[in-house]
Amino acid sequence: MQLDRQTDASITSLSAYSTEFRPSIWFPDNPVVGAKGTTSSPTSSLCRDVCQIIPVRTSTSGTTLTPAQPWNESKLSEPRREIRFQRQKRYVKKAKEVRQSLRYQVAELSALLDQLQRVQAFANAAVASKPALATWRAIAVRQKERRLESEAEQRKLRARVARQSELIHSMNELLQPSIAHSPVESSEVHSSSTTMLFKTLMQELNPLHALTDEVTADVEFKLSTLPMQFAMVRSWNEEMTFLESSHATIVPFGFDDTCRALSDALLTNPRGSICCDGILDTQGFKCRLDFSQELGGSVSLLKQSVTRRYIESDRVVFVSRMLTEGQGTFEGLYTNGVAWYVLRRPTDDSSMVLETYSRLMPVGLDVISKIDERGSEFMKALARADQDEVDSIIAMFERMLLDEIQSIL
Repeated sequence: MQLDRQTDASITSLSAYSTEFRPSIWFPDNPVVGAKGTTSSPTSSLCRDVCQIIPVRTSTSGTTLTPAQPWNESKLSEPRREIRFQRQKRYVKKAKEVRQSLRYQVAELSALLDQLQRVQAFANAAVASKPALATWRAIAVRQKERRLESEAEQRKLRARVARQSELIHSMNELLQPSIAHSPVESSEVHSSSTTMLFKTLMQELNPLHALTDEVTADVEFKLSTLPMQFAMVRSWNEEMTFLESSHATIVPFGFDDTCRALSDALLTNPRGSICCDGILDTQGFKCRLDFSQELGGSVSLLKQSVTRRYIESDRVVFVSRMLTEGQGTFEGLYTNGVAWYVLRRPTDDSSMVLETYSRLMPVGLDVISKIDERGSEFMKALARADQDEVDSIIAMFERMLLDEIQSIL
């Protein structure tokens, strides 16, 4: 019981003490902070004024007019200022990054714009010069095609020259007088080699006849001013690979008579020996042409040729394949030749024309050097041999003319 009384007395004393020292004015627990770190409550300033003048009960003896302590506003707003500072710092950093990124984008877009403008300008220029560009391109393509054709033709000619050179060298080895123990064996070897040579030449006649139109289409024949004029003047081609001659003349006689006379002139050779007789419209000859008296020294040519006649509906074609070998001073020099004689039938618009085209490919000559005296003499001998052929054609025309006069008389 005594303990209960003591407890009640203690509680009563504490209640009286708390009532005596209770403050007269209460402040809000959570004031609102403004933009500048001060309280934004409308009662904030009023509270400060009241705290300075209101009396505070300090003891039971009474009241004392003691001014209250001022409100410590800086201690409450310091964390908020720090937070605001960090936020502004992050904002400034982000703004700098955005500004730098925009500068990079401006530079890239400017470069892209310049590139697009250049491309557009080039396209406009191309459109403006399109006709000239198309013309230039067509010319370039045409020139390229011609160059490729010329190169292909040149390769074919070189391959043909190489094959003919090999043939000439092989024939030369067979034709050279061998060191034999008896003249009978030597003559047998000579006869067999000659037969082989003429067989080889005859095998080339049909392919050459097939090339008649292709060869003569690119030739500019020089038509003689008067009928029955015939000449053979050889000149080097552009590549300096062979000598060529082209000529055309008008024949005022009948086609059949001219064909028979031309066959007699080309398929007979009174100065040579017949080497392949018995083949229809084909004849081979072998003759030695001696020019020692005319050119001086031991100058002679061994000419071997095969000629075949091809009768067509509107023309007659004679194809000759020749191999000329130098002897004596000209030993080691050769010519590989081919000739086409085309006699065309007369028409209502044109007379009968005899066209002649021949090629000679020299072997062993220095065509570049101008001091090759032996080569120059060899060329003179070839020209003299060509003149003999021209004389035989002219003699044929003269005989035909005499026969025509006698038939009239």
